[in-house]
Amino acid sequence: MRHECLQELHMHYVSHAEHVYRDVNGIEETELLITYESAEEAPEKIMLFKDPFCLFYHGYTLKLRIPVLHTEMKRFFDNYKDYYYLPKEDMCVLKSAAGSVDPAYRENAKKETCYIRYRGFFIPRLSVNSECFRKDYKSSLCYQVYSPSQITPDVCDELGASVVSYLNN
Repeated sequence: MRHECLQELHMHYVSHAEHVYRDVNGIEETELLITYESAEEAPEKIMLFKDPFCLFYHGYTLKLRIPVLHTEMKRFFDNYKDYYYLPKEDMCVLKSAAGSVDPAYRENAKKETCYIRYRGFFIPRLSVNSECFRKDYKSSLCYQVYSPSQITPDVCDELGASVVSYLNN
């Protein structure tokens, strides 16, 4: 996957847009397409793919494809010892707020059960922070809530630099 011309690549944000398409099964999917330009011309057409990101580089133009998922994700909490897990509700609550919950309906939370569920739109991210959502506890890929209004040129620059580095390693 590594490509020499991407090692010291300086790219500048041009634009971004949502793109809706149908996958091979006919299901409608959405992706975020970000366009960049570079002072360096690609020596050839280059496509780098490392799930879930895809980068196309041709001429002086780079296009980054980032999938937008509409699904349910979980945000896991590190301080799981401070929570109870409520199996019937499939959720955790702070022990300090769960005093009225019958002990038969709660258990001490574990790393795997200390989360809140959130349904919405998500895009993958490479940096892990407190707003990291995952499909499940063992998922290595982190997601952030996606809102078109939050996608700014600065966000696109950050995404582009981190994804190029990720694709190049």
